Parts: sequence; C-alpha cells; structure tokens
Amino acid sequence: MSTLTIELPADLAARLEATSAQTHVPPAQLVCAALEKVLPSPAAERTADGTSLYDLMKDGFGCVHSGVRDLGTNPKYMEGFGQWRR
Repeated sequence: MSTLTIELPADLAARLEATSAQTHVPPAQLVCAALEKVLPSPAAERTADGTSLYDLMKDGFGCVHSGVRDLGTNPKYMEGFGQWRR
C-alpha cells in the first residue's frame, strides 16, 4: 500500500466526511473506489470502448458442458497438463 497526501477544498472534504459517516466506510476506501472508477486500467485489459473482456464474456461462463461429470476431480484428466508438447 502506498500513502498519498492531497489537499481538498473545504466543501469536498466535508462531503467526503459526511459520506463516510453515512455509509460507515473509511474516507480512504471511498477515495480509492472513486479513483478506480476514474483512472483507466491497463490497455491490455480493456477494449476500445473501455469494457473489459471479462464483462463482455461473463454471460457465457459455464454455458458449455463438456459431458464429463468428474472433469474437475479426476486426476486422469490432468495427465500431461503443463508439459511441453513437440
């Protein structure tokens, strides 16, 4: 974690403190959440319109069935996984 000291106008500081008191969320956490919304993520994780690949594909996760019931638990399906193939 990094520490950053900033100067805020009095009205903005008052709004931050009021929101913190109402939501029971520390001011630092509110500022971090606001910065996450405003600052862009690395370009590799976003499309041209700013949408992440995860957001585009999340409706399709889990919609394809392999037909194998024990794919995640049977060790025979992991044989050779991660080995270099030539």
